Amino acid sequence: MFNISDYLKKFSRIEGDSLAQRDAIAGAMREACGAEIDFEVKKDIIYIKGSPVVRSIVYTKKGAILEAIKIRQPKLRISDIR
Repeated sequence: MFNISDYLKKFSRIEGDSLAQRDAIAGAMREACGAEIDFEVKKDIIYIKGSPVVRSIVYTKKGAILEAIKIRQPKLRISDIR
């Protein structure tokens, strides 16, 4: 017989992975830029939400942010920040 709880466990793991991903990215940005920055991740690319000033600060520290993300989450494949 089909057990729904076993099926739903698969989705809880996906949600947990995305929360860990968001925490790693937010921590890396907070460490490099010194502020909380609003963002979203789509297809391994981080999109910065906010004013042009915030975006320019993030872009100037792009290399440090990507390196910090790789250190925090080695399995996470973030290719770019836009």
